[in-house]
Amino acid sequence: MFFAKKEQQVNLEENRVYRFLKRFFPITSADGGGKLTVRIGGKKFYTSLFVVIVLLATTDVVFALDSIPAVFGITQNKLVIYTSNIFAVLGLRSLFFLLRGAVHKFRFLQQGIATVLVFVGLKMLSELVHVKVSVMVSLGVILLCILLSILISLVWSKKHPSS
Repeated sequence: MFFAKKEQQVNLEENRVYRFLKRFFPITSADGGGKLTVRIGGKKFYTSLFVVIVLLATTDVVFALDSIPAVFGITQNKLVIYTSNIFAVLGLRSLFFLLRGAVHKFRFLQQGIATVLVFVGLKMLSELVHVKVSVMVSLGVILLCILLSILISLVWSKKHPSS
């Protein structure tokens, strides 16, 4: 049986985006009834809903930018690169939260993901010396690394149920 770790307390004052918002926008901690802005004493304030939307949007952009090297590791086709990053903005945050939960269940998933990142980096470097690795080989290696890390984690958890 797996137990979730206690959620870490998040200090918004340490978040750069939040500090930027506080510096340039008047923000209130009031809910605002689902509105992005409210008027308090005749002055316009941005609500916590506005802050949440901006923070979620910036994490989407960060994840999309983070995926660019991975896409270059698979293809040089501009259409694929652009569309994959558009879809990354739409869905990578959900995938991150899925993997965040899966990392606790699969002990070796982080190592599998790290191996994938090393492979993608080596594939990108190999193109500098004109060595091409096909898309099918790349996808095969990526799937193999992830699946092996999950399988090894499952075998490990059966042999070591207390760890």
